Amino acid sequence: MKKVLLAILFILSSAYIYAQKIDLDKVENGERFIICSLENVRSMSDKVVFSVGLSAAQNKDEKVFYSILLSATSTKPITVPKNGKLLIKLQDDSILELTTMFEYSDKIGKVNNVAGYVYTGYTVTPSFGVTPDQIDKIKQGVKKIRLETSLEAIDKEFKKDKIGKVIETEYNLIKGALATKKTFSEGF
Repeated sequence: MKKVLLAILFILSSAYIYAQKIDLDKVENGERFIICSLENVRSMSDKVVFSVGLSAAQNKDEKVFYSILLSATSTKPITVPKNGKLLIKLQDDSILELTTMFEYSDKIGKVNNVAGYVYTGYTVTPSFGVTPDQIDKIKQGVKKIRLETSLEAIDKEFKKDKIGKVIETEYNLIKGALATKKTFSEGF
């Protein structure tokens, strides 16, 4: 039974990896917003579950601003403070430090029921501004991340790069979308 369950989990996780897509692409007041799907980058033993995605905002002058979205789900209330830090250790051991502009907090949570096990999950999804040069470095691979939270600094090490692959795929999706003009009335 255990082997069957592991096979099903492997198939589902393999299918999930290729599910990267643009969840939102809209124009509002002449500005364009593109948000890609959040992709799970967890291990089964993680106490805090991380998902990562990329978003872009294009202003009226067509300048593009990118952000990494890092969702963190915990079994305790969680807050990422205003000016909270995300450290990213790259494959070459260099470190990028990204900062939030706002506080992100979940003190209410959501009740979940998994096979009769009931628990409350608390989720925050802070946004960290990132430049195209930093994205190019991240695409080369990520070894470790550290997120500043109210609980404590949460570290996540990767045996295999997961974040770099997600960011690379979503960066290409966003660049492809930006190559196509989108207007307010499109699809009306």
